[in-house]
Amino acid sequence: MHVVRPLRRLLASIAFVAAILAAAPGPAEARGHAKVEWKRVDVPSGEDSERIARMLRKLLTEASRKADFGKADRVVLDARVAELAWEDRGDVVRFSCTVVGRLEGGPSARSRISFGASPKDRQSLEKQVLTLVAKGVVARLAEIARTRP
Repeated sequence: MHVVRPLRRLLASIAFVAAILAAAPGPAEARGHAKVEWKRVDVPSGEDSERIARMLRKLLTEASRKADFGKADRVVLDARVAELAWEDRGDVVRFSCTVVGRLEGGPSARSRISFGASPKDRQSLEKQVLTLVAKGVVARLAEIARTRP
């Protein structure tokens, strides 16, 4: 008889948890991602402009794969680098980048990031700043696309 009471409590607990799990809502209805097309990615002319344009286009594409553009089936975007500047301050180098993104036929969004690092880490600093600025502008454009009628 001493075993029956704890066994009943265990079975009652299991039944309670099963009832809660059965009543819980299922996963949200899965939506397909919008097909995102980057029509233009403009970078000011300079010695590394083609390389930066390729890298930025790749980073924008990666960021847009993860973004939720709402119910749209297709989204066409443009990006323009408004500022791209290196500043040497002795033992620190600072990289600043501003990107303006625009929904085709719609509003624009701006993202600006500025970081500093050791001069020997220029390449990793450049990639880090471009990644963050791409994620920022894509997130804002996705939010604009979701709230547009």
